[in-house]
Amino acid sequence: MGSRTNFELQDAKGSVWLYSHWGGDDKSADFAKALSHAEPRWGDTPYAIRMVISYLIKDHIDGDTGFGITSYESGEESYDPLTANFETKVVYYEQEFFTFEDFVAKF
Repeated sequence: MGSRTNFELQDAKGSVWLYSHWGGDDKSADFAKALSHAEPRWGDTPYAIRMVISYLIKDHIDGDTGFGITSYESGEESYDPLTANFETKVVYYEQEFFTFEDFVAKF
């Protein structure tokens, strides 16, 4: 059945959504690792978002299932997305706000 989730990656003009068919159970730890990987480019939003997406999909890059990238939240239902705003450097997850640094440290 999968463990679906969405990651919302915001910039000044909107959002990019990464849908994961299997990533819901580990999304906080996986996102913390991806965010840490992108830390050298946190000040360059397009590169940081690309680095986060690349890190999250790295083991599935050649597959035809597992992930989707859209301009909207996808899936059959809402999957309690993790939202990261690359302009304010804030993550919203499980009804809490974290700075990027605090999110990486916690998860």
